[in-house]
Amino acid sequence: MEHIVEIIKALAWPVTVLISVFALRKPLVSMLPKLKTFKYKELEMEFEKELDALSKKSQESRARIEIDVTPEEETNDYYSQRVKELSPRAAIIESWVGLESTAISTAQQFGLAPKNKRVSFTGAMANLVKGGVLSQEDVTNINELRDLRNKAVHEYELPLTENEAAKFMEIARNHSDIIVSEAWQKYGGCRG
Repeated sequence: MEHIVEIIKALAWPVTVLISVFALRKPLVSMLPKLKTFKYKELEMEFEKELDALSKKSQESRARIEIDVTPEEETNDYYSQRVKELSPRAAIIESWVGLESTAISTAQQFGLAPKNKRVSFTGAMANLVKGGVLSQEDVTNINELRDLRNKAVHEYELPLTENEAAKFMEIARNHSDIIVSEAWQKYGGCRG
């Protein structure tokens, strides 16, 4: 009988903790997206802080080009808005794919990369720099954005918010606009 009492004493706290976590799981999960900093083992994520810094640099870079886009055109992309609402992680991935596609197709369209061969994003970026379309600062900003994309994709414990996805999407759009605008300014039309 004493052994049973000792076993119950030893299990009392762990069982209490498990019951508490189980009972509070919904409120705890709902609080996760509101975290500004996420810590997992030795890894500390400050995703939104990095996005804010990159957003500022992106806006400064975009200020050097002139693009006539009305606010309605920027917010009317129903598909992107729905993806952002339903899955911030998917919105980040989709906007990155759009940036990659813009870089590759622009490099090919303006004769900076072969049209009939598969061109990697890294290769397209190198060709855009060599062709004078992108500055080294632009490349640095895009690489920082890629690092954030990698965190969003590979750190699935990282809770992402709709606001973070919106910032990421804006930065990716800014860099896509820079690529197209600078290529058009430099080369004045399509080659091919």
